[in-house]
Amino acid sequence: MTLLTTEQVRAELTRGGFIAATEEADELVEAADGDPATLADFLRRRMTGEPLAWITRSSSFLGRTIAITPGVYVPRWQSEALARHAIELLPPLGRAIDLCTGSGALAVTLRDAHPAARVIGTDLNPVAVECARRNGVEAYCGDLFDPVPQACRTEVDLITSIAPYVPTALLDRLPRDTMTFESPLAYDGGDDGLSLITKVATGAADSLVVGGSLLIEVGPDQIEPATGVLTDMGFVITRVLVDGDGDARGIASRYG
Repeated sequence: MTLLTTEQVRAELTRGGFIAATEEADELVEAADGDPATLADFLRRRMTGEPLAWITRSSSFLGRTIAITPGVYVPRWQSEALARHAIELLPPLGRAIDLCTGSGALAVTLRDAHPAARVIGTDLNPVAVECARRNGVEAYCGDLFDPVPQACRTEVDLITSIAPYVPTALLDRLPRDTMTFESPLAYDGGDDGLSLITKVATGAADSLVVGGSLLIEVGPDQIEPATGVLTDMGFVITRVLVDGDGDARGIASRYG
């Protein structure tokens, strides 16, 4: 079998229009671990648009390597601002719930920063729940708060949520490869993109301690309507979370 060099993999990815061809080539070569057949297969899969993290079985989030299972939402760097602020807000001995935890990337960062705190993740996707558990997260399968153990549903200090927030009518504007490989359930936020966020806020109001924090991720054009949802439910907005490109990506709020 003809051996592919890193340069050849990079050239193929560049021809395929992948912006980070150099970095991706390095990751594919490293993941193939010297097996030419594996590398050729990895390159073929990536050229179809399959998420890189599904192929290499890992992704980076806030400097941590997160195990990724194919079929699980891959954490985005744009969510790191929310994770950093969440770390600041969780008391060292506190209790946190990460809704729609996916691979558990956000829950992992909280657990690592506050090893004595209890951090629970939930997700509707059983594959995601198993992936989060592989990453050391106490994860449960079910809809938002439903699977949280009864003893942990109240007196919660922090709730985080990267719930789907793309309006249903705009799903077809997502990158073609996203909708080819990933489930619409990972992105579909209902007619206005806020249906799940509204459910999250409703449940959070019943679970948080007075003064507890809710952090949600939303699209840049959803800050104002999402703020309205939160304030109507008794939350006080404390910060608009901005990513490294300067785009608004989320809202931090306090209850009561």
